[in-house]
Order: sequence, then structure tokens, then C-alpha cells
Amino acid sequence: MKISKIENNVMQIAGEISRKRAGVPVLLADLRERLQKMSKSDFDLAVLAMAKNGYFLSKHFHPAQATEAEKKTFVPDGEGGFYIAINPREPATSTTRQVEPSPKRPGRGGSRAGAGRPMKKTKVKRVPLQGARIPGWLMEWLKAEGNMGSKIEAALIAQYGLTPPG
Repeated sequence: MKISKIENNVMQIAGEISRKRAGVPVLLADLRERLQKMSKSDFDLAVLAMAKNGYFLSKHFHPAQATEAEKKTFVPDGEGGFYIAINPREPATSTTRQVEPSPKRPGRGGSRAGAGRPMKKTKVKRVPLQGARIPGWLMEWLKAEGNMGSKIEAALIAQYGLTPPG
């Protein structure tokens, strides 16, 4: 990312202001006040160039509610909005590390081989039995025994010689 001399000057002053109020974005009005020798058009162009280069700029939520005097301290974005503050830190795009998926299990785990939660054995999905009618005495017995689905499954496997998947 190429930074012009003007942008560099603006960012140096923004950094000085930011150090006094750590973690707080710098109001462009405060920055403009410190750079009174710079023309408004040069200042606005530098701020817009920084926005294109990835610096985070905050927009005014309701510019229609601002007075004309306030609007003169804002930087127009060219689309009807106005920038009011800047985060003086450079964007973290150059230092951000991309995490690669594990080669053993794509899409799972961290950047190290074997990292992440182990795969579960796939269970057979249980679905409610719809439309089956059984005698009342059988339902009472199944409820008393508990785990009705397992009882029915075991009985059908034993009776018909079924083999469950997996």
C-alpha cells in the first residue's frame, strides 16, 4: 500500500492525538484543526485516499441532522455520506495469518495436524414413528420399560433378522 507524503503527515498527527486518547478514533475535526496549513481539499483527498487504502473511517449516522458548520468539518464520501473519524492504526491485512484446514480432515481442526475436536462416530438418525397404532397395553409396557425406541428396534432385529447400517 503506497502512502503519499500528505497521507503520512495526516497519519502522524492522528497517531499523536490517538496516543493521548488510547483506543478512541480520532475526530477528523480535531485532526483538521491541527493541520490548519493544509487546504481543505488536500485534507479531504488524503482522508479519502486512506479510506481506499484500507484505513477504517467512521461515517456520520445522520448527516441530515448536522448543521452546516458541522458538515464543513466532515469529509464527504462522494455518495451523500460524511466521514467524521479515523482509526489511526494501519490495517492488519499484512500481518493477518490464514489458518489452513487440517490435511487429514479438510474443514476441521486448526493449523496443526491433529488439532481440533475428534470426529464422532456417525449415529443412525432417530425419527419419530408417525401413523403407527399399537394396543394400549403394549404402549403402557413400553413406557414402563423405558427407552421405547431401543426396545422396538431390538425386537424387530431379533424377529426379522435385520442388520442396522454402520
